[in-house]
Amino acid sequence: MKISYLCKQYSLFNIKISKMTVQVALKQPKVRIPKPRLLGYEDYVRLTPPDSGHYELHNGLIIYMATPIPLHQIFLTNLLTEMTVYVKKHKLGRMLPAPMDTVFTPNDVLQPDLLYLSNERLHLVGAKKIEGAPDLVVEILSPSNHSKEMGYKKLIYELSGVREYWLVNLDKKTLTQYENVENEFYMRRVFQYADTLTSLILAGFETPMSELFE
Repeated sequence: MKISYLCKQYSLFNIKISKMTVQVALKQPKVRIPKPRLLGYEDYVRLTPPDSGHYELHNGLIIYMATPIPLHQIFLTNLLTEMTVYVKKHKLGRMLPAPMDTVFTPNDVLQPDLLYLSNERLHLVGAKKIEGAPDLVVEILSPSNHSKEMGYKKLIYELSGVREYWLVNLDKKTLTQYENVENEFYMRRVFQYADTLTSLILAGFETPMSELFE
């Protein structure tokens, strides 16, 4: 941009400006606003209360999670019991319930309501956290959950390699089953209250859906 042109433009508004002033202004370096640093696992541990189980890390942001309702815990306890008995009987790995810090990416630490680790993935169990994607993840919707949050979790689960994902809707008494195919979830079935729940990766496992609500 020509300096003489700038001087003429300012003169139209009765503003006196010299060529020297314009030259100095044009030479000023551009100010770059630094991007905020995303929080990682160590930050998450340092900034949240120990052993609270009420926080997750979503894309570097700490998210508070409300206490679950009784029906949430009833369903979780029943499902954990049924799956643990089956997995232990057949020596297929390990079941773990929330709270359990699970590190999916450097900036994503989630706490699935229930997770299954096959024998091939038991090495992911660390001293204080799960260091990678489980084989199967169960999320039970609570009144405090919103679609954006659950959509983000689903994305992290599928991209990190969770093989099977169950999403439980307590109000509708349904369980939606997803299978991971090349890092993308495909819905395979919606189990209703009167159905018998089965798994895609735990062959032979089955339990009545109705009994999980009792």
